[in-house]
Amino acid sequence: MNKLRVAIIGTGMIANSAHFPALNVLRKEGIVDVVGIADIREDVAAETAKRHDVPNYYSDPQKMLDELKPDFVAVCTPNMYHKEWTIKALRAGAHVACEKPMALSVADAEEMWQTAKDCGKMLFPCQCMRWRNYMQQSKNVVDSGELGDIYFSDIEFIRRIGVPTWGFFHMKEHNFGGPFCDLGVHLIDSLLWIAGDKKVEAVSGAAYTKIANQGEDILLSIAESGAYSGTFTPRPYDYHEFNVEDFSTGFMRLEGGMTVNFKFSWALNLPTTNLDMVICGDKGGLSINKEKLYKNIGRYQSECDMKWFDNGEFKGVPFEQHRYMYRNIINTLNGKEEYLIKKHQNIEVTKAIECFYKSAELGREVNVKEIIGNKLF
Repeated sequence: MNKLRVAIIGTGMIANSAHFPALNVLRKEGIVDVVGIADIREDVAAETAKRHDVPNYYSDPQKMLDELKPDFVAVCTPNMYHKEWTIKALRAGAHVACEKPMALSVADAEEMWQTAKDCGKMLFPCQCMRWRNYMQQSKNVVDSGELGDIYFSDIEFIRRIGVPTWGFFHMKEHNFGGPFCDLGVHLIDSLLWIAGDKKVEAVSGAAYTKIANQGEDILLSIAESGAYSGTFTPRPYDYHEFNVEDFSTGFMRLEGGMTVNFKFSWALNLPTTNLDMVICGDKGGLSINKEKLYKNIGRYQSECDMKWFDNGEFKGVPFEQHRYMYRNIINTLNGKEEYLIKKHQNIEVTKAIECFYKSAELGREVNVKEIIGNKLF
């Protein structure tokens, strides 16, 4: 394949901290050229273009697509614009990588996947947590049968006060949701994959906005909010605009009787734990955060410390998962690999999103059939 001509729509934190560092590795290797970037804030696009040595910048993404005709587009906009610019980029003749969550409803996800098919292009959801070493290792443990028949999981991603303050994360009209869309989708996607492509059947959830909209003068850490490499051109933050949830919690039912407890927060009066995932089966249990395997040996209960060696190319680099993701994308486009994330898996995460927010709104459990009817995926 000739050198891939790449364009980026949205030049906020995730583009600068994750996508550009990954693409810059490939640029040095002569695999890709970043030919253009677009952002509705022209000054931000110009600053980003200068810092990353990109020849063209635009305030109108459509103009960029029309003029540059890129081979590949990374959609790094706020969530509410993922569908629009993914579809427009596909129709402009580009393969597309779309940041998570790719879609906010099953209908939108179906339209995006169908557009990719109709255009003969590939669509790559950026559910990048799967490329983290501990997720890969956990998948291997489960696949080896060490846990037996899996029937329960407890997942959480807790920030005591870690509200993203540099963009539109906190505004429903731009981002749709809060930590469930930001943090929860990572763990839900990884869990469903690790557990063997489980399907979501129902969600009972609650969404709270209790702390982040108070405007307390609390010292915050940008890194603890998710911007591990910092921010370059943040939008001024105003807590009065905060109108998404700052804490989401609930319960999921999966196919085969498996159940899942979850809680995800940007602001909660509990210690910051970042992510944790516990998976239980009839032969053993696994704590990803503690890197422990719980098994019985003969008549004795045991706890095994797992040595999960990370010999990866990008070990310890912030947002290293995006670098592995782009390696997988390039190899997929070259016909050497299959992309790690499949359409049916992406649809299951979207089911969870749609069911959760509908459940939080209605105050009751929502079955997937209420959303998709008897349609099969």
